[in-house]
Amino acid sequence: MKLKRLTALILCLALVLSLAACGGDGGQSSSSGSSSGSAPEESSASTPEESGDGASAPEESGTSASGIQGADWFEGRDFSEHYTISLASVQIEDARDYNKGDDWVSQWTEKFNIEWEITPLTFENWGERLRIWINSDDMPDMAVYNYNNAEAVNYADQGLVKMLPEDWKTAYPNLAAAQEKVPISSLAEDTMGGTFYLFRPAYSNHRPADKMANHMSVYMRKDWGAAVDVEVKPAMKVSEIIEYARKVKEKNPGNVEGDFYPIVNTSGRLARFVQANNTYAGLDDLPFYKGDDGKYHWGPADESTLEALKMLNQAYKDGLIDPEFYTIQDMDDYGAFRTSGISAVCDSEAVISQIDTYDKEMAASLGVNFEEAVEIVTPLGEDGYFHANTYGNYWGTNIFSPHIDEGKFERVLSMMDYSCTDLGQYEIRCGIQDVDWTYDESTGEITSTLKEGEDLWTKYALLPVYVNMMVLSDDFGFVNPIYKQSLRDKATQLHVLHAEQSTEESFPSEIDWNVALHDSQALNLATMTYADEYAALIVKEGDIETNWKAWVNEKMPMIQPVLDELDAGAGN
Repeated sequence: MKLKRLTALILCLALVLSLAACGGDGGQSSSSGSSSGSAPEESSASTPEESGDGASAPEESGTSASGIQGADWFEGRDFSEHYTISLASVQIEDARDYNKGDDWVSQWTEKFNIEWEITPLTFENWGERLRIWINSDDMPDMAVYNYNNAEAVNYADQGLVKMLPEDWKTAYPNLAAAQEKVPISSLAEDTMGGTFYLFRPAYSNHRPADKMANHMSVYMRKDWGAAVDVEVKPAMKVSEIIEYARKVKEKNPGNVEGDFYPIVNTSGRLARFVQANNTYAGLDDLPFYKGDDGKYHWGPADESTLEALKMLNQAYKDGLIDPEFYTIQDMDDYGAFRTSGISAVCDSEAVISQIDTYDKEMAASLGVNFEEAVEIVTPLGEDGYFHANTYGNYWGTNIFSPHIDEGKFERVLSMMDYSCTDLGQYEIRCGIQDVDWTYDESTGEITSTLKEGEDLWTKYALLPVYVNMMVLSDDFGFVNPIYKQSLRDKATQLHVLHAEQSTEESFPSEIDWNVALHDSQALNLATMTYADEYAALIVKEGDIETNWKAWVNEKMPMIQPVLDELDAGAGN
């Protein structure tokens, strides 16, 4: 049945973003700055006008915004009734006041005449807390939900989450336009008979390339490369990156004290070097693909996977990789590169907010000019091509209680719709108009006026309630004037390079629905964490090829039934 087979599809698409998870410091759609700033001055251009019995009927944002799409959004809308809306989400800070804590959030709660009642969740309790609330029919008015299709279909079928009204796309056209950018949304809508989940797009209006991969890239010290006569280029084969690490270790141009391991990463990020050589390594998607012979194959059993494991195993033996990489925690590997300066290679997110964090932290901690000292490298396979899975283009979904008051529901959807306009995005990404940014109506350009050392996400309580309200921060980063133009150009060029350095085979533009829709008990039994499997092979004593063949033989009894099922369903 389509309903059943959809489970694997959305699960595999959700995995596309899992390794770039939005927790912690500066990851996809969630990075926050580290510098603090003073409280902003009052912005008369954005101050709401009181009307009626305390209603917030905001005036337009001033003539300077008249040319921005969304400047007339509030005209004719009545937000005179006040609502308190309960929200549960990750990334929320207990110490921040998302209602009246600063001029920015006050401006938004006044515009929409609402008050948030917020329950912070952690990444550890996120899934379980929501699962309990939803199944007990006691969830908050709304929540950010880490989409799991097996659960999601069940919740929709039982009426445990609210379906959007049939005319929602007409009533909220900006919200609908953003939702259309997520391929799985229309499929979920068709299958469930309506829209129950609003998938939050990573890229909406500012895609630099037709084919978009996740933004994981390799940060490398090009100044150290120059010192050892190695050119660090924007795109390099895995073997070239390892050879660079070898020469850097030999000469130690950074004068790192003690044991020096040029490559410091978690096992999950180190496994990215395997995927760089094989699209179907199993890190972002199901590791199955149809070969030229018309049959399905298991990517981890390919020779290209072995080729990458051989290189990493040798690098590990030669002391190029931190010997305890499999115990390293998130952010410690980043810190080794950008804060303590004891590594030369770090696989990391290259979303603009993360690049900006590297730029600032390396200057503050190491006295290093990031753009002069670092190259963000696109890792290539030994075939010379960039390898990546088809991108699902979302992280997390907005869901609503079936018992939410209709007035509250309409107010939240209105707020989300406004957040998807150009003006809404400018405000969320750049701050208060004429305080933190200005708009040139003659050129259509926006300019950040933040003071030196000010960080918008520290200055205002934007993250995560507003920053990731619908369209995630990845999208606007390509044009956000808060960040240096040179850094924005770098983030843009990375995605352009991905497309240019790939083939349809190494980086497919379409999802294989036969794989993505597949769902079976055999597939459940064959599920494993490939990064951990690869880490175990890299550190295992003995011959890597012998160990890999034994591992493949061990797993094939679980894998073969899945391949047989895929072959039987091919073309359906």
